[in-house]
Amino acid sequence: MIEYKKIDESAYLRFGKNLSQEGKEKKVLANQIDFLQACRNGKDVFLQYLDSHLFNEKDTMVNGKGVFFDHKFTEAEFRFPPTDTQQIIWNVFENIPKQNMGSCGFWGIVIINLIKHDCIKPDYLASNMNGVNETGVYMLDSALNSNDGKKIDDCVRRVLRSMGCPPAGRGKRIIFNDFYLGKAYWRWNWADKMSNEINLSFEDILKIFDETSYTIFSEKMHSKQSYIAQVNTLGGLLLFLKKNNLKGKLKKVIDTISYLSIWKAIEIQSPEKNQHEIEVIANNL
Repeated sequence: MIEYKKIDESAYLRFGKNLSQEGKEKKVLANQIDFLQACRNGKDVFLQYLDSHLFNEKDTMVNGKGVFFDHKFTEAEFRFPPTDTQQIIWNVFENIPKQNMGSCGFWGIVIINLIKHDCIKPDYLASNMNGVNETGVYMLDSALNSNDGKKIDDCVRRVLRSMGCPPAGRGKRIIFNDFYLGKAYWRWNWADKMSNEINLSFEDILKIFDETSYTIFSEKMHSKQSYIAQVNTLGGLLLFLKKNNLKGKLKKVIDTISYLSIWKAIEIQSPEKNQHEIEVIANNL
């Protein structure tokens, strides 16, 4: 099996944890401010910070094959990759083993290389353009000019998540739920996988997995409700959603499916039969 270049997972997790313990201690707060200031000061300063605080440990870098990815992102595109950009991401990473694609350290190197090659700016990592123009520069300046420990900690956590680095209290599932490029890749991966399992096209499934519904699916699939990721269960739900709009009931339907999973073993039923089961659930909510 080909080994790919990545950051050692333990070192990356430790880096994120040490930076995101909400700044009640003066030392932690000072470290957070230094990190955000480095992010605000641009490529060279940010990379120097990483060299001093992440790559200063022996064996932090796991050597292997590199991935050539040189797409130049706009800030908004990095935050919410549109369909054509998602296609580019999928084309680059489609054939890389899934264990790498779920690795925080693998994605960390991808992000650092994007910064090194001027494909993204470090301040993009802090952006929060969720319906408002909260650019990375704005969010960094807002945090750095405040005396609010929580605001600073929130900004640090946002930067870390954008690097594929889990903050304290978050696990590796951020790659599937919170990390922009990872979410784009895994959305396409599920569409590719399921289009080969059920009678829906790749394009049909991508439409079902819009920004809102994929977020719900992803959170459930990588939690205690991982049963929803089973092919027959997910297949039944996708077949149902192709013809029905749950209008905000998706979470409730998935939660209810858990009971069927326990006493009816729906994972061994066909997707078509599960489609009918899910229709009954939806009609009774």
